[in-house]
Amino acid sequence: MITEHSRFQLEASKLGRDLMFQVTVFEKEERRRKKLFAETQCSDPFHLVIQFIIREAPDFETLLQRFVTQLEHRGFMPQRMRMRAEGRWQDWQPVPYVTGSALAPAADPPVIETADQKPVATKNKGALG
Repeated sequence: MITEHSRFQLEASKLGRDLMFQVTVFEKEERRRKKLFAETQCSDPFHLVIQFIIREAPDFETLLQRFVTQLEHRGFMPQRMRMRAEGRWQDWQPVPYVTGSALAPAADPPVIETADQKPVATKNKGALG
């Protein structure tokens, strides 16, 4: 049997444009096992429609993590999200599971000091000069 598990909205940006994804999560029960499914879509300046499909997630946290991974893979930067509970939308919260994105600046590499080394001598010093 398939029933509605929950709903959430997630705001993400791509190419300077903010998009709102409204996702309905369904719960499917088979042989005393519950699995979650979700699907949403959006339009993109370079593609007509992009679909995001998550199948057979064991719990909501895994489903959300898979959705965020798909968003990041397709160049979206998740910003914030909110859940629907008791007939109304809750407050916006930061999106968990956001990893480092190509859009975010990378940290500077650590500075490694080395001892001064003598210049390496070459055999054919006068070959080019």
